[in-house]
Formats: sequence, structure tokens, C-alpha cells
Amino acid sequence: MRYKYCPECGAKLDSMPVGDEGLVPWCKSCDRPWFDTFNTCVLSVILNEDDEVLLIRQSYHDTAKYVGVAGYMKPDETAEAAAAREIAEETGLQAISVQFLESHFYEGRDQLMLGFAARVHKSGLNLSGEVLEGRWFDIDTAINTVREGSIIQKLIIKTKESIL
Repeated sequence: MRYKYCPECGAKLDSMPVGDEGLVPWCKSCDRPWFDTFNTCVLSVILNEDDEVLLIRQSYHDTAKYVGVAGYMKPDETAEAAAAREIAEETGLQAISVQFLESHFYEGRDQLMLGFAARVHKSGLNLSGEVLEGRWFDIDTAINTVREGSIIQKLIIKTKESIL
């Protein structure tokens, strides 16, 4: 979120130099800075015991493309807990382990994507209403199934490098 008005008092913000940060939106009335904010999300490469990757097709947005399980973090939730929760909510699978891989900033939506590799036992899926389909792929097919250059593709490639 790019602040133009103070969230506290509603006054129009000015720019003021703040230390090494450069010009920052500043509320003269409240005498404080308002740093631009962004949403923090988790995105998981879900692996089973055979090193297959679970990809999903969502019931909204672009329903034709396979993607990874992702979602927003909630207040007072760790990133690892958010990844495990999203996996359970969208697929019905319980994460055995959740390991941080790397982060990517997705400018198109002002989101910080925290990438994880999560291990689950391969079992029946219990898909949420957000998910049209869930399908297991061998890791190379998964890399070639998702959108070229996407964050999930980068995370699957990093996961492949770490398990081989």
C-alpha cells in the first residue's frame, strides 16, 4: 500500500527525509512517518514421499494454469504455520515438515512471497472450494507445467536442486 493520507488522522501526507531511508511519507499532524506496506504471502512446493509435486488449479483468476498452494499470512502467525495452514485448508493434507527456501517480491500485487518446501504423505485430497483440481507431477514435469519464469517454477527448481 502506498500511503497518500495518514491512516490515523486522514491528513494528506508530505515527504520528509528519514535517515538512510530517503524521502518517506510523513504526517505533520501526527509527527510520524508512514512507510509503504505490502502483503506477506506464503507459497509452497508440496512434495510427497516419492518426490512428486502437488500442483493445483484454482477456481478463480486463471483456472487453466497449474500453480502452487499459496495464501496470506494472518496476524500473530509464523510463516511456517501459515504455509502448513494453507496446505491443509486448500488440499486437506497435513504438512510433516515445512522448510523455508527463499523469498521473492511480486510487484504486480505488492506481495512478499515467502517460498517453502513442504513434505506431506501422499493420500486422498480434500480440496477446498478455492481449488478446481489437485494433481501430482514428477518434479521435472511440474517445472514444465507451471508458467515459465513464475515464482513457483523458481521454487520447484530450487527444491529439485536441494533433493538431488
